[in-house]
Amino acid sequence: MDNSPKLSTSQKKVLKEFYHGPLIKVAFDKKERKKIWNEFKKDRNIKKYNYLGKNAPAMLAELNKSLDNKKNVQSAVFSECVYAQSLADKFNLSLFENHIANKGVKFNFGGIEIPRAENLTIRYSYLRNDKQQCLVQAGGASGVDCALISFEDKIATMIELKEPFAKISEPNLPKYGEDGYLISSDKFELENPQFKSMVEELIKKRFNVFDRLGKNYYEFSTESIKAAVKENYLGEKFADFICTEDSSGYLVLIPTSHVVHWAKLSGELRPTGRNRCPVWTPNKLIKVLNEKGGSVKGEKVSMPISSFKQAKERGGEKTSRFKISPLFFVRSENVKKLGDRVYFEINTVEQNIPDITTKIDFRKLQVSAVKDFYADKI
Repeated sequence: MDNSPKLSTSQKKVLKEFYHGPLIKVAFDKKERKKIWNEFKKDRNIKKYNYLGKNAPAMLAELNKSLDNKKNVQSAVFSECVYAQSLADKFNLSLFENHIANKGVKFNFGGIEIPRAENLTIRYSYLRNDKQQCLVQAGGASGVDCALISFEDKIATMIELKEPFAKISEPNLPKYGEDGYLISSDKFELENPQFKSMVEELIKKRFNVFDRLGKNYYEFSTESIKAAVKENYLGEKFADFICTEDSSGYLVLIPTSHVVHWAKLSGELRPTGRNRCPVWTPNKLIKVLNEKGGSVKGEKVSMPISSFKQAKERGGEKTSRFKISPLFFVRSENVKKLGDRVYFEINTVEQNIPDITTKIDFRKLQVSAVKDFYADKI
């Protein structure tokens, strides 16, 4: 690790403060968070979780928000709230404020110029009693998770909150043609420069999405994966640190420029990712419908119900869509059942968009090793 990028003055100061004194465990470990998430998803009884208001008020706020919005809470959000709370406890930031209800009210950064602060959608803040230091917990896909602000030093340190096994980002890939061969674009490379090398590898190998349906791709070079991780936090989503928990549930803070040395890294391409849009390969769709025993007359499609695979909503129990194939699906509200067949309009079919990511694995990390390594560097 001797060749690692040098730490900035602000990074050294934060690391020194963080690793000074006793180490701190997260308020609720992964098992406890999962238990709360699963129980709430089923009964949605907010009263039984009022105790969170003392130990993790942001978690309770997220549960209340999900009730108001009639949506499910993403499990990763629970982890973010717990890590932010633990960071606040470590830095003695005891004054909590919920900013979700303050729509249109801009957070006061005390005159500190924070690059890309416009991307910070403030959800919660944790302020020290003397009001000289504050942690703001943010949201949104284009911004970092937290900013640790020193009003006295006029410095804001950006922190990304990550579970021990997580993805750094997960952009959609450019839409391929009817032949299924992966392509790139100037727009994609401009918006996602960290993945340029990984995508170039795939194009050089003549990667075909249709040949990999139902099976993700992991065979990226070590160099392209490391480049993706290093560059990910240097661009629009800049971060000084990643905050996670170690194998024993202790909070850990690691400079993003050093992540490749502390985490096990891997790359992944999903031919059918989490996002979707109207069909852009209609010839492929017609071919799949015919293979599944379907018939198309004008805009009307008829198929045997046995050719569908039903899928539940994310984080819920209701059937949300009918999968025609790994690539195509129809939302349940657009499907009519009659006997052993189903009927729908062909323009209601949606197509899954491929995406790409790199994963960071801290599951074998030990905070004592991290603390010892930085002891003589801060």
